[in-house]
Amino acid sequence: MKLRIGLSLCLLLLAASAPLARAPVSGADAFARHDFGAVNFRALDTVAVPWKLVAAALVLDDPQGGEVSQAHLKARLQTFGFLWPERIEGADVPIMPSRDHPLGISVGEVTPGLPPVKVTVANLGCASCHAGPAYAADGSPRPTTAWLGSPNTSLDLEAYTRAVTQALKRRSGDTPELLAAVRTLFPETDAWEMASLRWAVIPLARRRLAEVPDGGSPLPFVNGSPGLTNGIAALKLQGHTLSSAEEAGFTSIPDLADRSFRSTLLYDGAYAPQGQSRWRSMGREDLTPEHRDRLAAITSFFTVPSMGQSPRGAHRQIPDAERAFAWLETRRPQAFPGPVDRAGAGRGAVVYDRACSSCHGVYSGPIDRPRLQRFPNWHGHVGSDPVRAAAFTNDLTRYAANGGYDKVLDARPTGEYAATLLSGLWATAPYMHNGSVPTLAQFLLLEPRSERFLVGGHRLDFAAVGIAGQDQGGVRVYPTGYTPWSQPAVFDTRMPGRSNRGHEAQIEGLTVAERRDLIEYLKGL
Repeated sequence: MKLRIGLSLCLLLLAASAPLARAPVSGADAFARHDFGAVNFRALDTVAVPWKLVAAALVLDDPQGGEVSQAHLKARLQTFGFLWPERIEGADVPIMPSRDHPLGISVGEVTPGLPPVKVTVANLGCASCHAGPAYAADGSPRPTTAWLGSPNTSLDLEAYTRAVTQALKRRSGDTPELLAAVRTLFPETDAWEMASLRWAVIPLARRRLAEVPDGGSPLPFVNGSPGLTNGIAALKLQGHTLSSAEEAGFTSIPDLADRSFRSTLLYDGAYAPQGQSRWRSMGREDLTPEHRDRLAAITSFFTVPSMGQSPRGAHRQIPDAERAFAWLETRRPQAFPGPVDRAGAGRGAVVYDRACSSCHGVYSGPIDRPRLQRFPNWHGHVGSDPVRAAAFTNDLTRYAANGGYDKVLDARPTGEYAATLLSGLWATAPYMHNGSVPTLAQFLLLEPRSERFLVGGHRLDFAAVGIAGQDQGGVRVYPTGYTPWSQPAVFDTRMPGRSNRGHEAQIEGLTVAERRDLIEYLKGL
């Protein structure tokens, strides 16, 4: 039995006491709660974690102290940006959140081996990254309400990975204390699982953790910071093609509205449906069930880096991916909750049509809620950080052809960026493919772009549209008196893969007034 504590894109644990083996009842339900086959013993080798053990260690090792309780566990996990909402919105059917674990985490019992070992395994689900907090009219986040399909721009997988590692290193030496905490948090745990933890899981965890230096991470690459992922590095890890710890192909989590307009997937367009033209303009007339299902089949491959699936295991999940993608095709982003200057938005629509639509698509309809009608799937370079575009390799092309995906997925390096969809843009701050610009006002060069800024647990500024903040000693910090709901981190644009350059040539052709009007229009997308 080989156990690695936290080795991948989204090293996750999360609470629950019963297996999640039921079939999803709708596409939205699949997206929110289905495990896509990733609650399995193999995933413990890279992504999944022994949930009860990790939960106990995190609570015991909290720098703030506190009793061993489910309330303490919830508060501890929220510091890393995990959502544990009371309500889920944005779905086409009512979805009740779990009282036992955060949104987007799948858990279940596995019993591998002879004699069998019983372990409660937790793994990542879609909604961990792709369900964000709702926002009030003043820009305040409401983490008790999750909006399905929005980005969780506060989820800090790097901080979580390091915290789990250090908690287990410090607490696994005291087996009685750790097991007592497991029993307190999960009183239903039976003798079989308690014995498995004592005699198998804890000893193996100690041996694995002995290889990790104090203060270090078990990952051979950096996940990023709040709202960022490093999926290409995680895929290289799964495919045994990771050659350097300097993997800095960071990507910001997008809103998932209007995904069916894409002819390729990923920020560089590396994935395209087999047998289809890679770059082609898409209108509403092209959103056929066949096209949608081709994209869904590709998204099933996303479970390889994010959930530790094998390509063959991921391929078996295509039917459930199709159900989830069918729901996504109907999904609308959360409506902008703040004030909009309608006259300015009307002028901004004209600016958008002239200066932006040739890359980012044609919208039409009410000025405060237009809908995408045509998307050109433009690709190329606009001066933004090149690291992510260069990260996809020929080795990954070969790996993506495994397990049946040679009939589904045309994977290849492009070295370019695909133009992003702008639907739901206001809730996705910080902006650009690597999350390097905190507001639209800075992106449009109405203000200097911050070299360093706080992100995570932030409030939104609905005038500048983005993370609310003010400069203090060279770092853009949160407004005085604001308490973030999760632990923020400093984003440093001087680090590899994090440059905030890009789009300057396109923006400088617009007047200041046109840029301000454009912001008003972009609020409604």
